[in-house]
Amino acid sequence: MALKKTRAWKRQPRGRRLSERQSRAWESELRSRLGLPTSTLPAQIRLWGWIATAVTGFIALVTRFWGLSHPHQMVFDETYYVKAGYSFVVHGYERNWVGENADEMFVQGTDAAAELAADYVVHPPLGKWLIGFGQAIFGTDNGFGWRFATAVAGIIGVMLLTRIALRMFRSVPLAFLAGFFMAIDGVGIVLSRTGILDNLLATFVLAGFWAVLRDRDATRAKLAHRVAHGPVSKSGKPRSYLGPIILWRPWLLLAGLLIGMGCGVKWSAAYALAVFGILVFCWDTAARKELGVKGWFASGIVTGGVPAFLSFIPIALVTYVGSWTSWFLDPRGYKRGWAESQRLIGEEVPFESLGDPIAELIEYHRQMWEFHTGLSSEHTYMSQPWDWILQLRPVNFYWPPEEKLVQDCGAERCVQAISSVGNPGIWWLAAASLILVLWYAIRKGDWRAWAILAGYGAMYLPWFNYIGRTVYQFYSVAFLPYVVLALIFALAWVTDMLGEPSLAAIRKAAAKRRKKELDEDWSIAMPGEGKHTQDDEEDPLDRYRTDTPQDPDDPDLDGSPDIDWPNREDFTLGADDTTTAPTGQGLEDLDPEAIAHLVAEDDIDGGSTEVTEGQDGTKPSDDKADSHHGNPVNAQPSANVAGSEDENGTALSSRAERIATENSGLADSIDPDMDPIERAVLLEHGPEPLPYTLLPARKKDWVVLGVTAGLTLALSIFWWPLWTGMTIPYDFWKMHIWLPGWS
Repeated sequence: MALKKTRAWKRQPRGRRLSERQSRAWESELRSRLGLPTSTLPAQIRLWGWIATAVTGFIALVTRFWGLSHPHQMVFDETYYVKAGYSFVVHGYERNWVGENADEMFVQGTDAAAELAADYVVHPPLGKWLIGFGQAIFGTDNGFGWRFATAVAGIIGVMLLTRIALRMFRSVPLAFLAGFFMAIDGVGIVLSRTGILDNLLATFVLAGFWAVLRDRDATRAKLAHRVAHGPVSKSGKPRSYLGPIILWRPWLLLAGLLIGMGCGVKWSAAYALAVFGILVFCWDTAARKELGVKGWFASGIVTGGVPAFLSFIPIALVTYVGSWTSWFLDPRGYKRGWAESQRLIGEEVPFESLGDPIAELIEYHRQMWEFHTGLSSEHTYMSQPWDWILQLRPVNFYWPPEEKLVQDCGAERCVQAISSVGNPGIWWLAAASLILVLWYAIRKGDWRAWAILAGYGAMYLPWFNYIGRTVYQFYSVAFLPYVVLALIFALAWVTDMLGEPSLAAIRKAAAKRRKKELDEDWSIAMPGEGKHTQDDEEDPLDRYRTDTPQDPDDPDLDGSPDIDWPNREDFTLGADDTTTAPTGQGLEDLDPEAIAHLVAEDDIDGGSTEVTEGQDGTKPSDDKADSHHGNPVNAQPSANVAGSEDENGTALSSRAERIATENSGLADSIDPDMDPIERAVLLEHGPEPLPYTLLPARKKDWVVLGVTAGLTLALSIFWWPLWTGMTIPYDFWKMHIWLPGWS
């Protein structure tokens, strides 16, 4: 039977704004189409998300700071950056260090080997300033001081990745595993315990990536709100050819600031600026197309791309130039005075009209560029980018002469070594997982897969432009977070926790499941024995009807039966006077723009309006909710989540699909020609499909996650002595040389 159409749309002239109730229902529909949540996440789950973040941060603190001062000498490239950091905080510019014993003298606490002349350095100043700050706090005569900044960056990176995984996969266990894997990986540990620039670069870019993800959700929420509350056509599409324009994008400003700081550490971050900028444009354009903007591609360029560019790029450039502030302020810096010396010998000064400091900075950058693009000297541990993905040629950061070691390892021959090899369990599994990520990105257009690939594209693929140059495996720390995310993506797929990236995909899966169930029901019925007839069939709406009399004066009623959904209170978003919004305040009492701001900004990082850790339709748990409905859905690890079984023992892929399957019964009974906004209003109290799952319920899911975590942990324990430079028997060291390139 088909439900009658409401008269709400018929009362509305073409092109006018929707009523408040219609706007709320349509905004919820648009948010679902854009892959955004439509209700709050229980506070208990938000708490578990922060507990997971804190625990992974603590694990990272232990692996980064335990014995950080060892070895009490500079290892590998610390000789460049540690002394440069000291020069900055003590003298204000990078002084040139001379003599074969300069490192030993520095470790003993003297800078007698430093000349007054400026040193020629090939990286911007910011990273060396950060390394110098650690020395200013803890002293220059110990490794703890000059490695402090990189160790802190390593902890921040682990906690950031936990939050990023929580946002992408809506699962506390998966988010915890993401942070856990990064906390116990050898590349991350060694680079966090070494006073060089690469881990600082990785953390700034990862923070920028996190801000880009926040901008994606916030911008889509604003777009959905403005379309639903603005002039729309009968089909709910925006009347404007170019759709709404979003000028204020604070998360994108933050992303530009953070990546600009990354450029102030190493130029490699500039690739992230380009790749993430393209990613933002693609996401914005796809969102406008999904919202029905007629000129969606032009809109992506004009009303989306231009404001995004102005929010993202200029602040990154200003931040990068600002990282050279100390160079501008101190006339003793390298290349300062170069313009005047050129004029004295009658040479032309390029860009002289911009002023001597700018002209000198440009000349300095030209010289740096020539160095980076022309360095090709041979080195024992140099490798090529294709080696990094499988960790085929790590770098030995530390190998002291054996005669200097105390022979206390219980063997005739003892060694100390620090190798930058990554955890094989993480890197090798992630390499295989990358195939799945590529398939999901290309075949299904999964935005999470594209986000992971963007990380690879920004911090890994550019190195293929420098084949034959002197490059090293430890550069891979910059894309380590995306390696971990690729592995988490595969684990989510294996454990059936991946979910679908959009509402359309969920509805498609639900329709397939419903069709399959109906086919099975009819195949069971034998001729003459319990065969279904039209009279025997139950109306799919009967279980939702109530006997409550309707108010004939209610303008929202058209005489059709009242519908009372299961768990109606859990799924209502303030659509009528008897239901409150998730925040405890009716949405109709809030300013419309404030609603969009709340749902965009107030999310898994402590908010109360937007679901961002998990797509659950429940309100925050309270006494009334618990007493009437029991515990909130997904508030406990085993409550109605992915992987449970129905009464027939059939495994269900996700709670979202089960709800969508239930909802499809009502949808089949609605007039297919009904206007989409009327449909959204009618289904406003219905159990809307939720895009993601939160926790696994099946034992085999926990087994998969537990075995993977246990394997990687065992490998980390096995490799720990070689990541921290412990004194070990030579034979034990040989046990770690699985590949020829690892020696």
